[in-house]
Amino acid sequence: MTQERVQAVQKNSELSQDLLAVREQRDRVTTAHRNCERMLVHVLGQRNEAWHEEETLSARQLELEQQLANAEEYNENLHEEIHQLHNQLHPHHLHGAADLDSEDEMDEDPEIGAAASGDGDEEGSGMDSDHSE
Repeated sequence: MTQERVQAVQKNSELSQDLLAVREQRDRVTTAHRNCERMLVHVLGQRNEAWHEEETLSARQLELEQQLANAEEYNENLHEEIHQLHNQLHPHHLHGAADLDSEDEMDEDPEIGAAASGDGDEEGSGMDSDHSE
């Protein structure tokens, strides 16, 4: 019976060592698992921050595009108003003004003479048409 007892003690010792090895392995895996979870939570947080930033910037871009469209429309309106005011100040520069009533008017105003003779702008006005400087 002592032989059996010695074998049982040896088997118990081996099993205890195996159990310790399995526990150490489990602890390493558990620690690695916790580290992975922490890293995953951190990366997900960064992803969520990036998505939020992207949404914020997209909204800002849309807002700026709308402001740009409004500014372009306002610019077009001002451009038209400038043409209207210029035509009101200089009615002799309107289209069809090449047929002047008398040669005396062309002699009095050098711009009219230049416009009628074709030496000035093609449109006959001092305004740029539909383009900026």
